[in-house]
Amino acid sequence: MSDILYRSRRLEVRRVAAGDGSRQVVTFDSYHEPAGLDRPGFGEAFFRTEGVTAIHVMSYGNDWFQYADIRSLLSVIRRNCSGAKRLLCYGSSMGGYAAIRFAGQVGAHAALALSPQYSLDRRRVPFETRWLADQRRIRFRKEIDGKIRAAPLTVIAYDSALKADRLHAELFAPETGALLLPLAHAGHPAGAFLNDMALLRPLVLRTLDGSLEPERFLRAVRRRRGGSAHRLATLAERQPSWRNGCALAFARRAAELAPDHANLLDAYARRLAAAGRYDDAIAAHERVIAMEPIVDYLWGFSKTLFAAGELGRALAVAQRIQELAPTAAGYHAWAASLREARGDLRGMLADLGRAVRHDRSNLAYRYRLWQSRLADWSALFRR
Repeated sequence: MSDILYRSRRLEVRRVAAGDGSRQVVTFDSYHEPAGLDRPGFGEAFFRTEGVTAIHVMSYGNDWFQYADIRSLLSVIRRNCSGAKRLLCYGSSMGGYAAIRFAGQVGAHAALALSPQYSLDRRRVPFETRWLADQRRIRFRKEIDGKIRAAPLTVIAYDSALKADRLHAELFAPETGALLLPLAHAGHPAGAFLNDMALLRPLVLRTLDGSLEPERFLRAVRRRRGGSAHRLATLAERQPSWRNGCALAFARRAAELAPDHANLLDAYARRLAAAGRYDDAIAAHERVIAMEPIVDYLWGFSKTLFAAGELGRALAVAQRIQELAPTAAGYHAWAASLREARGDLRGMLADLGRAVRHDRSNLAYRYRLWQSRLADWSALFRR
């Protein structure tokens, strides 16, 4: 059972009580598709099992919590957590951004962030290019994205071999006094890698109670990392094209180590496609979709079908993605490319129009739409 502590058009705060309430955690939503609030809070089942009361901050969209009512929300959380003997703010990636930035404002004793962003504002982090559409769309609020009011303890676990994640962590450090836990080739975000080694649970609970010993923790990481399926999948993704055989071996081994993890099988499918083994790749993608038909996996499947020359199937999958994530401009642009390849100019125009509508500042989409309209008008004039 959960209690709704706060609800607005874009935000919701749920409390799931467990234990005696002396230990409490505030979690913040990770990046998610499709938009909405109908899903469990971050780590909800884990904290219930551990007897820790959790307050889950849910966001309707992927806006890095840049909402005018965020202060009201944080005030509600602070009042409802005032009796906790230990309070932790916790999140991953987008949620990690919030966990660090809001920990001091809710009175947390500690913040734990897995692969967080210091900011997404390109003026502050010009190296960050992974969420360009979101960066163009979001209006960053100075009272949220400005100076950080840090918790007494801030812990950041991140992939030190991933340049962007390392730079974000290094920006946090001087402002928050953060304890940095570098995890080479952990991937983004780092939580799955830690979970592979049975180290995520102790990291969370020891940060919560203030007993984390960082050097001891990192020694355990070094001892156990060889058995991490997610680390193998990350290594597979990072191999250059001329080492595709090595990449395939890493990806295959990762999928064998954790056959119930759709993301690892998806990584293997993409490496098979990169090697030109399209029949095997399509079969692997189909198993992934049967396990977990989410947008990311469907997009990879559509791209593999396109590479294999199966345009009709690729477009059918792209249309399914458009239904699941109707406000994501990139998926409409992808569908437009597939329609162009099939010679469907009118369908391409419709999809490009949707892409522009949902990412108005994308000049490439606008130029492409203009070119396509010009081609359509020229064809009409010739007829």
